[in-house]
Amino acid sequence: MNRIIKIVALAGGVAALGLLVASASLASTHAKHAKKAHAVKVQHVKIVIKSDDEHGKKGSDGKWHDAFLPANFKVHKGARVIVTVKNFDDMPHSFTSPSLKVNKVIKAGKDLKNGKVKGVTTRFSFKAKKAGKFLWWCNKPCDPWAMAHVGFMRGYVKVK
Repeated sequence: MNRIIKIVALAGGVAALGLLVASASLASTHAKHAKKAHAVKVQHVKIVIKSDDEHGKKGSDGKWHDAFLPANFKVHKGARVIVTVKNFDDMPHSFTSPSLKVNKVIKAGKDLKNGKVKGVTTRFSFKAKKAGKFLWWCNKPCDPWAMAHVGFMRGYVKVK
């Protein structure tokens, strides 16, 4: 009878050890996923806007045009994206994307007396809720050619 009690106790100990190892493994896996999710909670994107006078970006027509630099960028799904835009154009612009639930006016740069424009910073944020490729554009009339071409006054946010 003592031998049976010892065998049952030993089997119970082995089972308890197995549960402990499984729990530790599950906790470790959860911690890794939580750490990964935490790593992409906030993502920063920096953009500069330059006018055609500032040689923003040369188009396929051979002329300089207004441009968001970069116009296309990638972010992580689930991240809160903080966008910092420094506008060196003396005109306001916008970053508009109904799919991303963003419609932010970008403040105009400040004209200086020497013909240059001092950059003015605007910040905004959005949450990248689902994966995909989302079009954005400037809805403030500016350079008609640039407004019609991706990579200038329109672009894509790729959410992975």
